[in-house]
Amino acid sequence: MNRIASIIILLLGVATLGGPPASAQERTVTLNVTGMTCGTCPISVRHRAMQLPGVKSASASLDNGGTATVTYEDNAQTPQAIANAITKLGYPASIAELKP
Repeated sequence: MNRIASIIILLLGVATLGGPPASAQERTVTLNVTGMTCGTCPISVRHRAMQLPGVKSASASLDNGGTATVTYEDNAQTPQAIANAITKLGYPASIAELKP
């Protein structure tokens, strides 16, 4: 009886683990960022993006009216969450382009 109980417990434990986690895909989003007016603004935007979970790289520029490009893992981050974090920093951001 103990052996059967042990097997059942083992099987239940394996069943609750689920399958392997979905593999992360690296994605890149370009954001339009307004409100950047000086040379330190892009540094602040880049720094905030890099603090977010799953973000692999980030850059920001005053060129073209203000943009940021962020590469992230899609199982840890979303483009809208990145834009929201930058907006909360004081630089309104919106999604301009998504790249696979």
